[in-house]
Order: sequence, then structure tokens, then C-alpha cells
Amino acid sequence: MNLITRFGMFATAGAALAISSCSTGGRSPSGFLSNYQQMDGGYGSANAVSAYVKPGVDLKKYDSVMVDPVTTIVATPGISATVKEQLAAYLGDSLRGQLGGNLKLVNVPGPTTLRVRTALTDVIENQKVGKPVTTVHTGARATLSGPIGSAEVAKFVSNVSFEGEIIDSSSGERLFAHTDHRLGAKREATATTTWAGVRSGVNQGVVRLRDRFMTLRAQ
Repeated sequence: MNLITRFGMFATAGAALAISSCSTGGRSPSGFLSNYQQMDGGYGSANAVSAYVKPGVDLKKYDSVMVDPVTTIVATPGISATVKEQLAAYLGDSLRGQLGGNLKLVNVPGPTTLRVRTALTDVIENQKVGKPVTTVHTGARATLSGPIGSAEVAKFVSNVSFEGEIIDSSSGERLFAHTDHRLGAKREATATTTWAGVRSGVNQGVVRLRDRFMTLRAQ
């Protein structure tokens, strides 16, 4: 499953679920998310898409949002800091642009403020990896243009996984979480895929997230 499709799944799969489990669980394979087993049973399987929505959550009271810097956790050798920064910038910029159209973007927590945490990673269950490198991309900027140009980078872009959660910024309570750790043979990204195409795919997924969030908020 390619990166572009992963973002679409983030936007559409989780919001329809209401999982009642309160298990604290462990951490996700990358270590980014805690309460991993609080989510539904997709984790650790061939179709490892997992989601959690707090039962009965009322999002109408939230009028602002904090978007944390995107984290990358990468174990694939040879993936440059610039490539990781590029993907982090795409996700962070799109989250701020799309969510900022409906909620006020703020930098401090408050009782009516959501906090969005996201990570891109190639560290998933049942996969042999090298030593993961964790980077928090504060002020990430996209600097690459034209084709991806490398089959190795294209493979990484296609297979990178998503982990994310939305929490109450004051209490830290998780309201929503989603991971997509699937591995699939279909890879849309190739060496000739452009970075503009990757950006477009990320943005389309976040648009779906915004639309689904607004539907939940209106309930």
C-alpha cells in the first residue's frame, strides 16, 4: 500500500469506528504511539489498519487546534534527512492548511483546543529493520522538486506507514487514533514520480480527514 493511499485510509477508516476498549496496551512498533492495544485488532496482521474513536466523543466544544511538528522514525538505510524533511513538510503543511480552515491554529493548549500528533515511519511489526532514527521536524520545509529520481527512495515513499492521534490538549485524553502499517505489492511511486504528485496525494488524504472530522463535529 503506497503512501498516498495510506493518507486516504487515515481520513476515512477511523472516524466510523467507536471502540470501547480501555486497555492501556503497549507502544506501537515505532514507539510513537502509546495505548496501542486500545485500538481495534488490525495491528500485527497482514491488513494492519487500526483505529480508535473515544465512545461518545463530543467534538463540538473544540474551536482551535495545535498541530505538533511531524515526527519521522526511519530505519531504512540511505534515506537522507532531506527526503524525511520533505515528507514531514508535506504532512505538516497540509494539516495546518486544511484544519486551519475550520479551527483556529494556536500554539498553546486550552480547554477547547485539540492537539494533533503524527508520525511517518517504516518501523512496523514483523519486519526486520536497522536502527531507527527518530527526528522531530520543527519548521520542516520542502526543498526537493522534479522526479523522485531514485528507485530506493520511491520504494520508501511507497511503503512508509502512518501513525497519528488527536488528543484533548488540556487533559491529554486520546479522542482519536489511527495507524496504517500495511505492506502491499502495489507501489504507485517510482523513480519518475514527481514530488508534486506526492504532495498532492498527501493533501488529498488530509482533505478527507478534515471532511470526516467536520462530520463528526456536527453530530
